[in-house]
Amino acid sequence: MVQATDADQGENGRVLYRILTGNSNNLFSIDRQTGLVTRGLRALDRETSSSHVLEVEAYNSDEGSMRSSVRVIVYVDDANDEVPVFTQQQYNRLGLRETAGVGTSVIVVRATDPDTGDGGAVAYALVSGSDRKFEVDVSTGLVTTVDYLDYETKTTYLMNVSATDQAPPFHRGFCTVYVTLLNELDEAVAFFSAGYEASLRENIATGTEVVQVQAQSADNLNQLTYRFDPDTSPAALALFKIDSVTGRITVTGLLDREKGDMYTLTVVADDGGPKKDSTVVRKLNGNSSFIHCISHLDLQKVSITILDENDNSPEFDITSDTSVDILENAPMGKRVATVLGRDKDAGLNGLVNFTLVAGNMEDVFKIKTVNHTYGEVYVNAPLDRESVDRYLLKVRAMDNGSPPRHTDHSLTVNILDVNDNAPVIESQRGYNVSISENVGGGTSVLRVMATDRDIGPNAMLFYYITAGNQDLTFRMDRVTGEMVTRPAPPDRERQQEYRLIVTVEDDGTPPLSSPSAVHHLRGTQVEQPCSISNGSPGSKYSTSLYGDSSGVLPVNRNNDFKD
Repeated sequence: MVQATDADQGENGRVLYRILTGNSNNLFSIDRQTGLVTRGLRALDRETSSSHVLEVEAYNSDEGSMRSSVRVIVYVDDANDEVPVFTQQQYNRLGLRETAGVGTSVIVVRATDPDTGDGGAVAYALVSGSDRKFEVDVSTGLVTTVDYLDYETKTTYLMNVSATDQAPPFHRGFCTVYVTLLNELDEAVAFFSAGYEASLRENIATGTEVVQVQAQSADNLNQLTYRFDPDTSPAALALFKIDSVTGRITVTGLLDREKGDMYTLTVVADDGGPKKDSTVVRKLNGNSSFIHCISHLDLQKVSITILDENDNSPEFDITSDTSVDILENAPMGKRVATVLGRDKDAGLNGLVNFTLVAGNMEDVFKIKTVNHTYGEVYVNAPLDRESVDRYLLKVRAMDNGSPPRHTDHSLTVNILDVNDNAPVIESQRGYNVSISENVGGGTSVLRVMATDRDIGPNAMLFYYITAGNQDLTFRMDRVTGEMVTRPAPPDRERQQEYRLIVTVEDDGTPPLSSPSAVHHLRGTQVEQPCSISNGSPGSKYSTSLYGDSSGVLPVNRNNDFKD
């Protein structure tokens, strides 16, 4: 604020103020009444002008000759409003030796800041790209190495370096440092990978590429050659070959997983250098050093897994049942037969399931797969030999491949007879016959005919007169069922009618039987038929006849041929 006084009175003594010179760009303004000098609307910049000299005039309102001026010097204080600027956007150091020791000077970067004090002081830092191989001095900007370099690991570095002033708000400037390394003869032959693995489907076409192996001798890249080590198995050498230049391994033979599911190839990479190892001395901190051995050969394993294709059908083992016998009264759930099936394929392709695809009429059998290896056939419904005495089953073993493959196996199931059918006499109503008295002995009266649905001993029938033949007038052939008279002929005056019970019994265990009535009249035809009632199979039967009744005897084989 500037102030002036005027001794005059009234309007002549009132003082006004204005800036005459030094206010270029209207950076300042002054109050006409008070003389207060203030900043204008435009910002000040110390870096452009650190001070401003203003000429301020005091005058009366009549702007007469009575006036006075004073010089006002405005000093601009510094504010940290400038960013550090590097002398180059990018600094280059080309051809830095890869064997340069730790602490080797690389390059100096420099940045300036026009601010004053801490606002103009610059601190340097590596922001990125150094891979911990370099550092920069915070004050001088000198970039040095802090670790060993290796051209074969990395040939170039592009680092970001910052310069930060030391006053709030801490402005930062950036530049890049580009470093290239100079290759030196210090590397051995080495494969890129610590091991190679590949998977191939069996039956794949010859010429198919398996894998490409790659090695490097960074000092002699274009002279590497590849070959299989002589110790590689002959089986693998017969199936694969390697290109000596590219390192590509291809298929040359037919791959069959069932013959071999894994092959290991040993590959040799050779840079053509001396076959004895050479050495390179590398410096460590101070005077210490270590010896780096260089080999001009490297060996690496290639493991090739042969994946399964569903190219094998299941095979039934020779131990599988082909023909079995089972009693017709076998209970449901009884195991009948077992088949064994295997598939040479692997995984799902080798898992076998069993089904019955033919011959299983009315589903009397079922098959259960056990551990994808066994097929167990069980009774699933009642059996009846008299209906079906043999089943020709077709068992199918099917794998789980896509598409699935299968093999069929024939299984014959013979149903064995059990004595579950009683003999059936042809004449269910019995027999009515007439004979003349006084016929000679051995005269045939009739022949009882019976059948039995069983077979073997269970169907072998025996015939007996079990009741009504108390006077032993008749005898019956137990095998043929023929009834004949005995030497003592029938006598009508003694007995006019015979009511005989004939029982037919099979030879099963236990035996089953059926009775029949034979009604004889002497000298006349019987007009009244016999009436027979039968019990259930397996039991003895009784017979009731019209007319006079006679006692019914149980079957007694000891009396069958009693005269």
